[in-house]
Amino acid sequence: MTEVGKTLHDSLFGQKLAAGKCKNCDYPLEVHEIDFKRNRKVLKCQRCGLFHYYKKDIVGKWRLQKVAKPDFQG
Repeated sequence: MTEVGKTLHDSLFGQKLAAGKCKNCDYPLEVHEIDFKRNRKVLKCQRCGLFHYYKKDIVGKWRLQKVAKPDFQG
């Protein structure tokens, strides 16, 4: 693996990425799930646990779709 590949791998898999702030409590969000096929990502608040659902628009920017509580089934 090249230097860039190692750095990219360590940054993506070595730690959880903080991306933005929670709309409810202004705490940092961590990446919970990314779906590249559907251009969607789910971020989770580290404090209150709310999920923030983002989708890429036509221009390529991430736009917030909704903020929701975790949905536990089972």
